[in-house]
Amino acid sequence: ISRGNNKKTVFEISRGYQQFKAILLLSRLKYNWRIYHYCLMPNHFHILAWIENGKELPKIMQCILQAYSGWYRGNTKYVGYLWRGRYRSPLIQDESYLLECGRYIERNPVRANLAAKMEEYPWSSYKHYAYGNPDPLIFTNPAYQDFGATTLQRQDKYREFVRLESHHELLLDKAIINNYF
Repeated sequence: ISRGNNKKTVFEISRGYQQFKAILLLSRLKYNWRIYHYCLMPNHFHILAWIENGKELPKIMQCILQAYSGWYRGNTKYVGYLWRGRYRSPLIQDESYLLECGRYIERNPVRANLAAKMEEYPWSSYKHYAYGNPDPLIFTNPAYQDFGATTLQRQDKYREFVRLESHHELLLDKAIINNYF
């Protein structure tokens, strides 16, 4: 998780979201990491990822944040820090928690009133899982296979899973807000 400095909107300029996704893809190719879920919000982003060697995370994040900051400054008159302090990177040790975090991430635009439905928001991994839309950023979450024997079963059950509000959302909100926002 990383947020714009002073809660600044970091994706408001034309092509900002696309450029950030391109940077994510390049970083994924450069480093050995897998993106399972993501959501790019106007002033912050969430990425749920697997990294073979946790010591690589600072390099990956430096690559992403510096590349986007440089691109942003080159396309605006912005001066100063674009991102607020250090990114947050809570460790997920329980594999069953992967889908719960994915749900939380993909429900963010609805919870923030940026979209009435998850499928209306274009800057998340939701449509990859819910409808099978190709997304070159995504390595499918291994826990996703448990939703059904066929692709259509998994997509249907995933849509139902994400639509339902989880009691974990409040806990995640508190943990994230108290520790970062």
